[in-house]
Amino acid sequence: MLVGMAAVFISLAKARTERPVVESVDPAIGEPGAMLRVQGRHFGSERGEGRVEFDGAAATSSSYLSWSDVLIELRVPLYAESSLVRVVNVKGRSNARMFMSRALLPSSPAGSGAQTLGPTIESLSADAGAIGSALSIRGLNFGTNRGDSAVLFTWMGEAAVPLQSEETGRGYTSPQDASGEYESWSDKEIRVRVPDGAMTGGVAVRTDKGTSQVRYFQVTDMPGTKAYRGRRTYALSSFVTISRVNSSGPNTLSLWMPFPADTPSQRGLKTLNRTTEPLLADYRGLSAYRLVDLQPNRLVSVGQDHLIQVYGIETDVKVDAIKPVPSNAPRLYATFVEADSLVPSDDPAIRAFAKKAAGKERNQYRIASAALAALSQAVRFDAGAVSVKPADALAAARADSWDMALLYAAILRASGVPALPVAGVVVDDSRRAWNHAWVEFYVYGFGWIPVDPVFVSGATVGDFIPPFPDRSRYFGNMDDRHIAFSRGLAKVDRMAPDGRTVGAARRYSFQNIFEEAGGDLPSYTSFWSDVEITGVY
Repeated sequence: MLVGMAAVFISLAKARTERPVVESVDPAIGEPGAMLRVQGRHFGSERGEGRVEFDGAAATSSSYLSWSDVLIELRVPLYAESSLVRVVNVKGRSNARMFMSRALLPSSPAGSGAQTLGPTIESLSADAGAIGSALSIRGLNFGTNRGDSAVLFTWMGEAAVPLQSEETGRGYTSPQDASGEYESWSDKEIRVRVPDGAMTGGVAVRTDKGTSQVRYFQVTDMPGTKAYRGRRTYALSSFVTISRVNSSGPNTLSLWMPFPADTPSQRGLKTLNRTTEPLLADYRGLSAYRLVDLQPNRLVSVGQDHLIQVYGIETDVKVDAIKPVPSNAPRLYATFVEADSLVPSDDPAIRAFAKKAAGKERNQYRIASAALAALSQAVRFDAGAVSVKPADALAAARADSWDMALLYAAILRASGVPALPVAGVVVDDSRRAWNHAWVEFYVYGFGWIPVDPVFVSGATVGDFIPPFPDRSRYFGNMDDRHIAFSRGLAKVDRMAPDGRTVGAARRYSFQNIFEEAGGDLPSYTSFWSDVEITGVY
């Protein structure tokens, strides 16, 4: 009996070792229609029923130029862009190697002197890495500080509407300031984290002197897939009106107005119009306007119009493939698991709730799922419920979307899972925007994962009808009707030490200051409009 079992194990082991193994594809970056060399072992001496697959689609018979046990030569199918290449034969399916179409990579700067004056990449600290892993880029002419410069990674979304700032329709994604993904920047070295939304392809550096040449970089060890689909383009408008001014001398009034966030799923932000030139066009996702010497009985209005592309997010997470967070974890693991003035993850009641919900679970994705299930059982959505602090909503077992998002983010942080509450709007079929809040949590190797606790619970906001019939999909996925304005707290400081500030809750942005008055301005009245959707394309 033991002999028979041993024979079975030997047979299985032999079958595993004889499966095809792809060691390399050459070139890794090339042109559809050009020749590709697939090197490895156990392909078989003849093709027979064997085939090469590009993202699961087999090349046609006429594509093959040669086939041996260690080398296959074939023409790249015309449909192959960013593709996982596998060899399949009677022994099974091989591991995958990435082939990238050159058309999906950003182009190098053109013009005389572009290479000598512009940024130049000499080397990368690694040619592969996971989402969240550290990457050092060494070279020349990056600039002594970042300013408006950026590191560009090939974006994993569908083809985007071409923008003036992009050389191809594919689009790029960059590290996020709010997540601390830019770790250092000098003229000869940049240290970043591989950002959410990056895929295998190119890395480049863009400065005001141009865009560097492209270096190949492979995103590895992603525990599942993420896709950005179903693009909608929104034109939107907002304004603030100041009236009933009481003043008899010099005065100032500063307004911090939010605009849509720049994320992997929100792209191509463009300012269409501003009624007043801002003092600061972009400070942590806000535009600062400064009104000087307001006059009594005179109405003043500040407005801004923007255009934004919004993509739906689809994820398929292989939970068991999620790896532990490495010792050199991204900074966001320190920043977004701590309590702050918005997310009270250190509240004793919230910590006790989080501990009970997570139990002995250590997998961060499973912790997030368990926390959402526990929250949905303990707290009912009520659009009219207004609490002073999230813990009060937990005690009352009723919460609006604002407190529901803050509660869920706080529970996740208390469990050691990086989380951000997101404030914005949802847009219904009549183009009305409803103020709303939801959450994103982070998994190393995968990136940010969206969750809408209100919609998962089966509730609705205003007249908005969620387009996902299966509400459970709002854990891990997001439609293209959510427009985010702030991810976490947009914290700003006073313009003047004696400035008199005004905050506000339950708007479409999480920020500590909306208005700041200075000088002889004892009173005034402000009206902040809701977001108006002026067009959907």
